[in-house]
Amino acid sequence: IQSSGINAEYGGGKAFYKQAVMSAKGLPQVSLVCGSCTAGAAYSAVMPSHCVIMKEIGSLYLAGPPLVKAATGEDVTAEELGGADLHCRSSGSTDYYAQDYDEAIRMTRDIIHLQSDIFPAPDRWNKTSDSSCSFTSDINQIVEDLVDNDSRLDFKPLFGKGLQCSFAKLDGMKIGILAGQGDIDGNGALKGANFVQICQQSGIPLIFIQGDITTSLTRELSSLMRCVAMATVPKITLVTGNAAGHAYLAMNGGGLQPDLCYHWPGAMVTCTDDVTCERFTTVDCWESSSNMVCDDIILPSETREVLRLSLLATRAFRGINLRAGQNRVMRF
Repeated sequence: IQSSGINAEYGGGKAFYKQAVMSAKGLPQVSLVCGSCTAGAAYSAVMPSHCVIMKEIGSLYLAGPPLVKAATGEDVTAEELGGADLHCRSSGSTDYYAQDYDEAIRMTRDIIHLQSDIFPAPDRWNKTSDSSCSFTSDINQIVEDLVDNDSRLDFKPLFGKGLQCSFAKLDGMKIGILAGQGDIDGNGALKGANFVQICQQSGIPLIFIQGDITTSLTRELSSLMRCVAMATVPKITLVTGNAAGHAYLAMNGGGLQPDLCYHWPGAMVTCTDDVTCERFTTVDCWESSSNMVCDDIILPSETREVLRLSLLATRAFRGINLRAGQNRVMRF
């Protein structure tokens, strides 16, 4: 890819083509950035479904510091130009921030296990949990209480922080969790859309947890809605707080036809009351249940068990063909 002339263009294009075709065929790919990736090599690094980058060692850019110096006279370091902090926090081009080589390898093995079972589960992933949720507005704590001990791998945790996306296990079953708290901005919506595509490609059921969430209608949010609507894996929704308007819908709300939808006592949905969007209506969990918008009102203490049974039921109902539909993963 790094050679010169037409051979570089042909070789690089052929590599990109093969990566795209593999994604379309449902083959998960992982890249690990442990050095400087420039020009075509940078494209190859970010085209896979998952990209791990090492702090202060990995870097991605189309032109390196020497070329920037020659063209503009500006002195810039590799880390400033395209390091792990930039791509994990601002551009969103990379997904996992590794502090060192050992953590990068551990993350990569976890990703491969989650996507394909080629590697056996690490011992820490084989510990189920007997904990239960308690009433809390801390969405991170709710996720921790739901999943098996030490089984959580956060996807793009430094990017679009209003929406948390995590791979995990619940009673030994692989799941993808989208947990919203606060404002889901454009970056959060794009992260969510990317995450849903990865779970669809690998046949991983999705659980949506809606805390107190809001958003504005944006192009990025429509991408999330489209990916959620098109996903054919099991999709289960849990509303724990006050989910507002478009955020409620994009996070697998009633209109997107979740397989099962549960509300905690006290959960609410706020929506616009008319076409002028000047008035708002808040619907509590009891009214949602009476209108069959949600399937049941459940207590925090029983949430883990209800979700476990729901996963078993939806997986049995859908059968083993969880990859129907669009298998490719696209970075927006």
